[in-house]
Amino acid sequence: MEHLIMVTGGSRSGKSEFAENLYSRDQSVCYIATGMVDRSDAEMTDRINKHQQRRSSQWSTEERYQDLAGFLNRSSDQYFLLDDATNMITNLFFDWVNHQIKDTDQSFDQFVEQMTSSQIDEVTSLIIQQWSHLLAVASRREKKLVIVTNEVGLGIVPATKLSRVLRDIYGSANKLIAHRSDQVWFVISGISQKIK
Repeated sequence: MEHLIMVTGGSRSGKSEFAENLYSRDQSVCYIATGMVDRSDAEMTDRINKHQQRRSSQWSTEERYQDLAGFLNRSSDQYFLLDDATNMITNLFFDWVNHQIKDTDQSFDQFVEQMTSSQIDEVTSLIIQQWSHLLAVASRREKKLVIVTNEVGLGIVPATKLSRVLRDIYGSANKLIAHRSDQVWFVISGISQKIK
């Protein structure tokens, strides 16, 4: 069994739908939704509802982005679809920054603008460690994990420090996931291409 499959592509490329179709509708799949959404955001809620309606009713949904290695290790499920890696990384990064500024008078934006290279290395290392643990558990426990992620390296260099830091972390994580994956698919305008 191929334990790890990565599906990447740009926003609205069709990568999530392609990833979902890697499983049959009668398989029992745990869908891990890493985006934490404010339910008062009607547009985002509508997007989520459309995603949910597209999935099989036999699939379960787990909304989380923290300690995914522990969750996979404890779960009795065998098949997982994580959508998506970039949301997970963004949320972990925001958690780390918010922890750093707790009990200070610094705003989130002020802290990010003043982040040093060593702080960027620290948060990058912590996030990559989480990915390493998750990928190891998926392989060791013989679980099948499909990971959806955004390809963020094809555009221009972002204008803000926050966007540049996140882009670099996304790229580091994507390289790790791709290296460890049994298959890697790139989806462009709804057309999938196997690249590994």
